[in-house]
Amino acid sequence: MSNDSQPATPSIWDWSSWMRAIMMNSSLSPKTFDQPILPGWFVTNITEQNSNDPDTERAIVASQSYGHQLGRMMDAIALLIENLPETERHKDAFQAFAQVRLEIKGIKVKVAIRRLNRIAYDLATLKATKSDEYKRVAAKLRVLLDDNHPNQDKQR
Repeated sequence: MSNDSQPATPSIWDWSSWMRAIMMNSSLSPKTFDQPILPGWFVTNITEQNSNDPDTERAIVASQSYGHQLGRMMDAIALLIENLPETERHKDAFQAFAQVRLEIKGIKVKVAIRRLNRIAYDLATLKATKSDEYKRVAAKLRVLLDDNHPNQDKQR
Protein backbone atom coordinates (compact mmCIF):
# COMPACT_ATOMS: atom_id res chain seq x y z
CA MET A 1 0.00 0.00 0.00
CA SER A 2 1.32 3.44 -0.88
CA ASN A 3 1.26 6.60 1.18
CA ASP A 4 1.24 8.75 -1.96
CA SER A 5 -1.60 11.23 -2.22
CA GLN A 6 -1.71 10.72 -5.98
CA PRO A 7 -4.66 8.62 -7.22
CA ALA A 8 -3.71 5.33 -8.77
CA THR A 9 -3.82 5.11 -12.55
CA PRO A 10 -6.88 3.14 -13.65
CA SER A 11 -5.89 -0.34 -14.72
CA ILE A 12 -6.81 -1.76 -18.09
CA TRP A 13 -9.52 -3.76 -16.29
CA ASP A 14 -11.32 -0.73 -14.87
CA TRP A 15 -14.54 -1.55 -16.73
CA SER A 16 -16.52 1.50 -15.70
CA SER A 17 -13.82 3.85 -17.02
CA TRP A 18 -13.43 1.76 -20.14
CA MET A 19 -17.20 1.77 -20.89
CA ARG A 20 -17.48 5.49 -20.13
CA ALA A 21 -14.64 6.21 -22.57
CA ILE A 22 -16.27 4.12 -25.27
CA MET A 23 -19.68 5.69 -24.78
CA MET A 24 -18.29 9.23 -24.76
CA ASN A 25 -15.78 8.93 -27.60
CA SER A 26 -16.79 6.14 -29.92
CA SER A 27 -18.53 6.83 -33.19
CA LEU A 28 -19.99 3.33 -32.79
CA SER A 29 -21.93 4.22 -29.68
CA PRO A 30 -25.54 5.27 -30.17
CA LYS A 31 -26.27 8.97 -29.88
CA THR A 32 -29.65 8.31 -28.30
CA PHE A 33 -31.06 5.38 -26.43
CA ASP A 34 -34.55 5.45 -27.94
CA GLN A 35 -35.82 2.01 -28.86
CA PRO A 36 -39.34 1.25 -30.03
CA ILE A 37 -41.12 -1.10 -27.65
CA LEU A 38 -43.64 -2.38 -30.19
CA PRO A 39 -42.12 -1.88 -33.66
CA GLY A 40 -44.72 -2.05 -36.42
CA TRP A 41 -47.64 -1.42 -34.07
CA PHE A 42 -49.95 1.47 -34.74
CA VAL A 43 -50.18 3.57 -31.61
CA THR A 44 -52.57 6.50 -31.26
CA ASN A 45 -52.32 8.94 -28.40
CA ILE A 46 -55.78 10.15 -27.50
CA THR A 47 -55.50 13.41 -25.55
CA GLU A 48 -57.40 16.62 -24.94
CA GLN A 49 -55.47 17.99 -27.94
CA ASN A 50 -57.21 15.69 -30.42
CA SER A 51 -60.46 14.64 -28.68
CA ASN A 52 -63.27 16.40 -26.85
CA ASP A 53 -63.62 13.41 -24.52
CA PRO A 54 -60.42 11.34 -24.47
CA ASP A 55 -61.53 9.06 -21.62
CA THR A 56 -64.64 7.99 -23.53
CA GLU A 57 -62.71 7.56 -26.78
CA ARG A 58 -60.03 5.41 -25.09
CA ALA A 59 -62.77 3.23 -23.55
CA ILE A 60 -64.43 2.80 -26.96
CA VAL A 61 -61.17 1.92 -28.72
CA ALA A 62 -60.31 -0.54 -25.94
CA SER A 63 -63.59 -2.32 -26.68
CA GLN A 64 -63.86 -1.78 -30.44
CA SER A 65 -60.64 -1.07 -32.33
CA TYR A 66 -60.57 1.53 -35.09
CA GLY A 67 -60.13 -1.28 -37.61
CA HIS A 68 -63.19 -3.08 -36.28
CA GLN A 69 -65.22 0.13 -36.39
CA LEU A 70 -64.10 0.92 -39.94
CA GLY A 71 -64.80 -2.64 -41.08
CA ARG A 72 -68.36 -2.45 -39.77
CA MET A 73 -68.90 0.90 -41.48
CA MET A 74 -67.46 -0.42 -44.75
CA ASP A 75 -69.83 -3.40 -44.61
CA ALA A 76 -72.79 -1.08 -44.01
CA ILE A 77 -71.76 1.26 -46.85
CA ALA A 78 -71.29 -1.71 -49.21
CA LEU A 79 -74.80 -2.87 -48.36
CA LEU A 80 -76.19 0.61 -49.07
CA ILE A 81 -74.33 0.72 -52.40
CA GLU A 82 -75.74 -2.72 -53.34
CA ASN A 83 -79.25 -1.31 -52.90
CA LEU A 84 -78.65 1.66 -55.20
CA PRO A 85 -79.96 1.60 -58.76
CA GLU A 86 -77.47 -0.08 -61.12
CA THR A 87 -76.64 3.22 -62.86
CA GLU A 88 -75.65 4.85 -59.56
CA ARG A 89 -73.37 2.00 -58.43
CA HIS A 90 -70.83 2.71 -61.14
CA LYS A 91 -69.90 6.20 -60.00
CA ASP A 92 -66.18 6.75 -59.42
CA ALA A 93 -66.46 7.20 -55.65
CA PHE A 94 -68.31 3.90 -55.25
CA GLN A 95 -65.87 2.11 -57.54
CA ALA A 96 -62.92 3.48 -55.52
CA PHE A 97 -64.63 2.37 -52.32
CA ALA A 98 -65.16 -1.14 -53.75
CA GLN A 99 -61.48 -1.29 -54.76
CA VAL A 100 -60.29 -0.37 -51.23
CA ARG A 101 -62.64 -2.94 -49.73
CA LEU A 102 -61.36 -5.61 -52.13
CA GLU A 103 -57.72 -4.78 -51.30
CA ILE A 104 -58.46 -5.02 -47.56
CA LYS A 105 -60.07 -8.44 -48.07
CA GLY A 106 -56.94 -9.53 -49.96
CA ILE A 107 -54.70 -8.34 -47.13
CA LYS A 108 -56.81 -10.28 -44.62
CA VAL A 109 -56.43 -13.45 -46.71
CA LYS A 110 -52.64 -13.01 -46.98
CA VAL A 111 -52.32 -12.48 -43.23
CA ALA A 112 -54.53 -15.53 -42.53
CA ILE A 113 -52.37 -17.67 -44.84
CA ARG A 114 -49.20 -16.44 -43.12
CA ARG A 115 -50.74 -17.21 -39.72
CA LEU A 116 -51.81 -20.70 -40.84
CA ASN A 117 -48.35 -21.38 -42.26
CA ARG A 118 -46.93 -20.47 -38.86
CA ILE A 119 -49.38 -22.87 -37.19
CA ALA A 120 -48.31 -25.64 -39.62
CA TYR A 121 -44.67 -24.97 -38.74
CA ASP A 122 -45.48 -25.03 -35.02
CA LEU A 123 -47.37 -28.31 -35.42
CA ALA A 124 -44.43 -29.88 -37.24
CA THR A 125 -42.12 -28.73 -34.44
CA LEU A 126 -44.51 -30.14 -31.85
CA LYS A 127 -44.70 -33.44 -33.72
CA ALA A 128 -40.92 -33.71 -33.77
CA THR A 129 -40.42 -32.72 -30.12
CA LYS A 130 -43.53 -33.75 -28.14
CA SER A 131 -45.41 -36.41 -30.02
CA ASP A 132 -48.07 -37.00 -27.33
CA GLU A 133 -48.96 -33.30 -27.20
CA TYR A 134 -48.99 -33.20 -31.01
CA LYS A 135 -51.45 -36.11 -31.14
CA ARG A 136 -53.75 -34.36 -28.65
CA VAL A 137 -53.71 -31.06 -30.57
CA ALA A 138 -54.03 -32.77 -33.97
CA ALA A 139 -57.09 -34.73 -32.80
CA LYS A 140 -58.70 -31.49 -31.60
CA LEU A 141 -57.98 -29.81 -34.93
CA ARG A 142 -59.36 -32.76 -36.92
CA VAL A 143 -62.68 -32.42 -35.07
CA LEU A 144 -62.82 -28.70 -35.82
CA LEU A 145 -61.86 -29.22 -39.48
CA ASP A 146 -64.59 -31.84 -39.97
CA ASP A 147 -67.24 -30.38 -42.29
CA ASN A 148 -69.97 -31.95 -40.14
CA HIS A 149 -68.78 -30.28 -36.94
CA PRO A 150 -71.66 -28.37 -35.24
CA ASN A 151 -69.61 -25.15 -34.85
CA GLN A 152 -68.54 -25.12 -38.49
CA ASP A 153 -71.18 -22.55 -39.56
CA LYS A 154 -70.26 -20.18 -36.70
CA GLN A 155 -66.60 -20.16 -37.74
CA ARG A 156 -67.18 -19.19 -41.37
